[in-house]
Formats: sequence, C-alpha cells, structure tokens
Amino acid sequence: MKIKAIEYENFRNFKDHGIVKCSTDGKITIVYGKNGDGKTTLHQLFQWVIYGQVHFNKTANTHLYNLEFESKQEYGSTFEVMGRIDFEDDENQYSLTRKGIYKKGLSDSEKIGEELSLQKMDDDYNWKRVDKPQETIEKMLPSGLAEYFFFDGESMIADLRVKGKDSAQKLRKALYSMFDLDVIEAAIDHIGRTDLKTTVMGKLYLEKGTIASGSEISAVKTNIENAQNKIKYFDEQIDEKRKELNDNKSLISKVSEEIGGLKSKAEYEKQRGILIKQRDAFIDNVKSETSSFGDAIIDNFPTLLISKAILDAEQKLNLKVRETSDSLPDGLTKRLISYLTQMTNTKCICGNELCEKEKEHIKAFLQLMPPLSFASMYQNFIGKASNIKKTYDRELIEGKIKRVLQNKDEAERCDKQIRELDEEEKKSQDIEELIISRQKAEEIVKELEQAINDIDKNKEKHEIYLKQQMKRYDELTEGMKEGQVAANKIQIMEEVAKFFSTELEEASDKYSKQLQENIQILLNNMLTTKRAVSVTKEFSVRVVDSYNDESKSEGQFAVVSFAYIGGILQMLRNEAGLRNREYPLVLDGPFSKLDADQKQNVVDMLPQFAPQVIVFSKDDLHDVINVENIGRVWTIQSNDEKNVATIEEGKLWK
Repeated sequence: MKIKAIEYENFRNFKDHGIVKCSTDGKITIVYGKNGDGKTTLHQLFQWVIYGQVHFNKTANTHLYNLEFESKQEYGSTFEVMGRIDFEDDENQYSLTRKGIYKKGLSDSEKIGEELSLQKMDDDYNWKRVDKPQETIEKMLPSGLAEYFFFDGESMIADLRVKGKDSAQKLRKALYSMFDLDVIEAAIDHIGRTDLKTTVMGKLYLEKGTIASGSEISAVKTNIENAQNKIKYFDEQIDEKRKELNDNKSLISKVSEEIGGLKSKAEYEKQRGILIKQRDAFIDNVKSETSSFGDAIIDNFPTLLISKAILDAEQKLNLKVRETSDSLPDGLTKRLISYLTQMTNTKCICGNELCEKEKEHIKAFLQLMPPLSFASMYQNFIGKASNIKKTYDRELIEGKIKRVLQNKDEAERCDKQIRELDEEEKKSQDIEELIISRQKAEEIVKELEQAINDIDKNKEKHEIYLKQQMKRYDELTEGMKEGQVAANKIQIMEEVAKFFSTELEEASDKYSKQLQENIQILLNNMLTTKRAVSVTKEFSVRVVDSYNDESKSEGQFAVVSFAYIGGILQMLRNEAGLRNREYPLVLDGPFSKLDADQKQNVVDMLPQFAPQVIVFSKDDLHDVINVENIGRVWTIQSNDEKNVATIEEGKLWK
C-alpha cells in the first residue's frame, strides 16, 4: 500500500475541509508543525480512517469533531466527521472513506453511527464499491502491525520500555498472521489439553466415562467440568484486569515523559524515578521471599511436623506422669506388686496379713502402669526426639518472614517519600492535573495487581482440585472399554499436536533469527556504540553491550526502536509470499530523543525501511535529509488557542 492522499473535514482541530498529498516515488513526505499544532492529530487520522481507532493521550478529550464546528450546529441536528485515504496497492487504485455521525445534544454531542466504504477503480476508470472493506484492508495492512506502520515516537518508545513483553506478544501474533502460522497455532489450540473441556483432547478425555458407567464416575465428571468452568472464568478475569493494568502503566509512563520534558521538573522526575525503582526492588524482594517461603516450608515439612508432634507428646507425657503420681500410692512399683501378689506370700511388707481380696486390689494398680515408668519413658522419648528437632532450621523460616516485613516497610517508606514529592510538586499549576492523573493511575495499578494476585490464588486452588478429580476419574475408568477407546484417540491427537508444535517452533526460530539479523545490521549503521542483539522465539528483543548491560540512554533507546521497526518491515519484504507487498511508514515526532549524530544516522537509513515514508516533525529536517530524498512538504498552522488548524503545502515556518 502506498498512500497518495489523505482528506479530512471536521476532524478535531482540522475544522475545514483539507487534503494532504503524499509522495509515492520513494521520496520522503514531510509534514511540519510546532508543538500543539496538530501533528499527532493528523497522524491519528490515518489510523482512524484505516482501523477505526484513535489513541490520543488520556488526559485529552476524546471528541473526534471540532468543538467550534460543533458549537454552531443546532440542537438535535446531525453532523459528520470525515476522513478519506486514496491509495494504490498491487497496481490498483483505491479510496477508503470513514465517517463518524453525531447528533447535537444540550451539553455534548453523541455519536450515533459510523460508515466505512472502500472503492476500487476498474479498467474503465470507474469507481466500484468493494464488499467487506475492513477485511480487505486487514489483508493489505494488518492491524496487528499498525503501531509499526504508524510510529508514534514518544509513546512507542515508552511502550517498548514499559511493555516489552506485551510488545513482543503483539508482534508475535501479527507475524504469525502474516506468515499463516496462526493457522498452525489455532490447530494446536484446537487439539488442546485433556484438562480443557472445550478442546478436542478435553472432550475425548471426558468420553472415558459415561453417565451409565456409574454414579461416582458421573459425579467426578461433573466436578471436573465445574472446576474447568471456574478456571476459565478466572482466566477471563485475569486477562481483563491485565489489559486494564497495562493501559494504566502506559498512561503513567506517558505522563512521566511529559512532566520530565519540562526542564524545571526534570530533577523532580529523576528523584521520583529513583524512589520508584527502590520501591519496586523492595516489592520484588517481598515477592521472591514469599515465593521461596512455600518451598522452605515444603523442604522442612517432615521436621516441622515431627517437632509439633514432639511438643504435643511432651505435654501429654507430663500430664500422664502427673496423673499417675496422683493415682498411685507413694513407693508402689511393679516389682513390689509382683512380690505382694505371689501365691506363696501371705504377709505384706508392713507385717499385716494378705488375703485374696487384698491381692486383687493390689493387682488393679498394674493397669495404671506401662511396661516402663512414665518418667523413664519420657526421658527415652526426649533423647531420641531432640536429634530430630535439631534438624529444623528455625532461622530459615523465621528469617524469610522477617525479611518480608522489612521489605514491606521499606517499600512503604519509598511510597511515602513519593507522595511527599507529589504534594510538593502539586503547587506547580502547570503540572498539577498531570500529577493527579498519574497518582490515580498508580493507585489503580496497585489495586489491579492485588486483584490479579487474589484471582491467581483462587485459580491455583481450583487447578489442584481439578488434578485430584482427574486422578480419581482415571482410577474409576481404568480398564473400561470406553476409557481405552478414548485413551487411544488421545494418543493419536497428541502425536498430531506434536507434529504441529515442531512445525511452529521451527518457523518461529527461522523468523526470530531473521529479525535478529536485520536489527543487528540496522543498529550497526545507526548507533555510534557497539551493541549485540538477541531475539527469542517469542520475538522478545534484548540489546546489550559487551558487559551484558541493557541500560541505554533515551537516544539509544530511540535508535533501538527504529531498528526494531526497520527489522520487522525488512523481514516482511524478504518473505516470498509478501515480497510484492508494500507497507508505508508514517512517523510522528520520531527524532525528539536523538542527538545530532543519531538523527543523521537514522535519517540516512529511512529509505531502506519502507518504499514510502511520511514524517511529522517539529524540527527542521531540510538540513539532515538530502534534497534529492525530499518529496512533498506541508506545514500545519494553528491559531493561538491551538483548536483550529489548517495545512498548506510548502515549508511555511512562522
């Protein structure tokens, strides 16, 4: 796809109808604009027309229409927001139009509909409507790669820092779709596991026992299904909360970037950042100690159990010794009882006569006596048990508890200092709203992390219960005809899943190595320092120096982000099935973090990134881009309130 022109009317601060034509001959299109003039708005217009989505800063209003235009509409009337992109793809001409339809209300206007139409020019130069426009566009420009085609310099760099793992997952999903690997992955997921009832193997597993097999089998089968339903519910809750968590983390990062961009607040942000790192380190220590606490308990469980038994036994033995002492006459022993009850003995040691009745009374005391005396038995027990008690590492267990409490206290201390810093900075009117919005987002992040942790615990309990029920189910169905048939089918499906998994793993390995090589080549050309790139099979990227250190300056991080995007686009061009496809690269504020050398290196490499490059910039690029590489040039001009802007062709700086 090569974008020929973008047209608009009543889209945010672009009130009047306008059109921006783009170069399609390999030269760079430049759109100049100062801060607040509308560069990001125009950049978002591309994504709204193509994907129907916008991602404005959360501190900004979400209205797509121009407020001045809307204010002049009559109550109850309808009006439109329009965007249109004319483009060429595979030598065909297309025109994509999206309209948002609004109805004027008393205090606000409500969106009541949206229209999307795609037209294609036929051989007679007539426009013909294309059915299923969104599906057609998705094949040309997959939404999973939208952020790589439409690069927002500020937010993309922040996202890669905060959400490196999430970015890798999104890239993996998009590339799998591009290379048709999603079909293989879907097949593996469809085959599934025996503990997932919606998968092939899950259904086969439950077929091992029928209702007619027995009441207990039926009951256990129901327990398994109930546990599976619960686990699925927990997974859905976790996914929902993690999405919200990532959104809030992204907002925190963006707001911090904005505050830190003010020179007067840079030191405050630096100090706050140090405190956050310290707090997070303490929290990580808490998680680590808490996690290993369970392992320590398991390792010491036999000793702990015996130690508890010893304490209980000590108490019981002491009690029994006291009870025996109270029940037996002083000096009465087994030996004495044996002597007094002998058949030949007719006298007690005190000289009194002993009859049969008295001997029976003395024999009764034997029931109160063990083979050994309680005192002797107690001493033997304590001697043997003391060796076992010594193996219990009390400090190991108690030390972990103490360290958890200490790290929690330190984390709270950092939080307190962060709150104090924020309260001090709230006195600055220019960032008060930003600080408040960030504080709210940080509170939400804490609540969500705790909620996810609680749900995880509940999920773990149900997973343990599920395993127990499945074990019982296997025992009950063992040897049954239905069970053997199902087991044979499961074995076949496991072999099929293994084959697909091998195919997927080999493909992932191939593409991750390609991406690694592409990024390394680009970094070698754009960075002035030497860095080594590694890409995992999950498409997670690491860039380190010779000491395996990942830390980078903002400029270096920005260059890595460019290499990341360039490597992706280059990999797509190298794929046989996609070789003839063309993908545009639309960059918003891409060079703000780069020093002069880095900027020049990146600009020199841009033509290799994509067949069409469109750049939005607040800085003069005519001194860094060779004149033969510059195509059409436009300038955004805005009123003083920054709420109405126009776009005119040429470099028109005021």
